[in-house]
Amino acid sequence: MMADDEPEWQRIMVRGSLNTPDPVLQEVQRLEELGKVKDVVILESYPLQIWFSSDFETAQKLKSLSNKYSSSR
Repeated sequence: MMADDEPEWQRIMVRGSLNTPDPVLQEVQRLEELGKVKDVVILESYPLQIWFSSDFETAQKLKSLSNKYSSSR
């Protein structure tokens, strides 16, 4: 059970970018090292589908980053 001050984690999917290296994937990996993202699964589609668990705020930041790169296609 989580303490009242701990954020609830959720499972979400974001799409990677078409860039190499992929800035969305790099940010997910960076946040995973910091413990802000966990249970990362990368599906080898094009662009990548990146599944992970995180708190709401982190998820929103990664969704925004993903949308930034997907709107430039």
